Amino acid sequence: WLATSFMRYESSQCAVLIANSSLLAPTRRFWHQGLIMSRPHSGLESKAGFFASLFPFRMYRKSFDGTLRANTLFHRIAAEELIGYSLSPDTVILYSRKIRQIALRASINNYQELTPEIIVRDLQERINSEKITQATARLEKSAALLYLADKGKMAMDSGSRDVWRFELAYRDISLMSVGALPKKSKSTSSNKLKAFSDEAFDLLMGNAFNKKSDATRNLLLFIRANLLVGLRPVEWLNTCFINYQHRNALGELLILPDGSTKTSPALEVQNAKHSSIRGNGERRIILLDNLDDVKIQYIHQWIQAINKLKTDDLISLSETEINRKIYGSMQRVMRNLLMKNGSKENIPTIYSTRHQAVANARADGLSQKEIAALFGHSSTNTARRHYGKRTAGYSGRTMRPAPESLQAVRSTIAVRPKAAWAEASPGFG
Repeated sequence: WLATSFMRYESSQCAVLIANSSLLAPTRRFWHQGLIMSRPHSGLESKAGFFASLFPFRMYRKSFDGTLRANTLFHRIAAEELIGYSLSPDTVILYSRKIRQIALRASINNYQELTPEIIVRDLQERINSEKITQATARLEKSAALLYLADKGKMAMDSGSRDVWRFELAYRDISLMSVGALPKKSKSTSSNKLKAFSDEAFDLLMGNAFNKKSDATRNLLLFIRANLLVGLRPVEWLNTCFINYQHRNALGELLILPDGSTKTSPALEVQNAKHSSIRGNGERRIILLDNLDDVKIQYIHQWIQAINKLKTDDLISLSETEINRKIYGSMQRVMRNLLMKNGSKENIPTIYSTRHQAVANARADGLSQKEIAALFGHSSTNTARRHYGKRTAGYSGRTMRPAPESLQAVRSTIAVRPKAAWAEASPGFG
């Protein structure tokens, strides 16, 4: 055993001496070399209790969607086998762009050279300036925490003495409050509606009568279909009709009095945001029992239209790029048609159709869990806090999720990720 470096972690309740040897990397075994330098702690027999004693502030915090997030760098590294594994590729790209912007503001050419202190200072200055919205600040905090967690784990695995710098920066950013920031930006050119009224659709149909373009036709087909089921726009690329077979609690097919199997027309949707933490499964099933043949035909027409828009290169594109390529021209057409009628503010977007479908579900009295299952949310908090309001909804227009999709939804307060110390380590078992 070569020379072992020691670093002292100071907290309000205890001082911890942690042995950090490069010979132990890339494991996290040096955590278990911690020695409590103050009064004894009764929880040392359990690893979870041990770490709770090391870090006196809360180990986890509740995020906006109800899930529990690690408050400290060490807890996050222990809870995530691979840092950021629960994030979608689009989210990782977005976070990387935010980190590059920090580097540009600090006049650093290579963002990999950013130090924890620069990131903390940059974010604190932006929050103090009150020139960004709460949503932007939360986004930049998440990007910074991911970067610090990734770099902190690399430092830990290499046996670096600088791990404490990443941990302190992670804690400082976690504790930054954004509540005093404005909810909306004053520089926004127009407000985005979280509703899509019948009047808006009628207005589009009237203004589009003499505009015979493919983008206009596709726009109207999309709106008419998505107001019924409220899919994320990108999800239509991986959606198909199925003949759903109903089953009982034992998984047995339900048989009708005439001897036939009970079936329903349904849509099988591949969830665009599915992951081990954020999603409610890879797919969901929407029952279409409530629709008549005319409205089912509306959905058929749009699926046929979007299938013609599919190209081989879409596979390699991100969700944002797919939306821009397929729906960008449609959004421009809609904006132009509505502005032609004199509307310059509160113009709905393509995504407003999804908000309207959620509002319709609320107006129909669906439970929060049913709404989460119907629209592919992992938490019942998401629709309640970020989607269309019940007062904007129309009753009698809502579909129902299949039972298995309903069962896949997690409760409002998500279960805390299982920490690595909950099981015996190979080196200490």
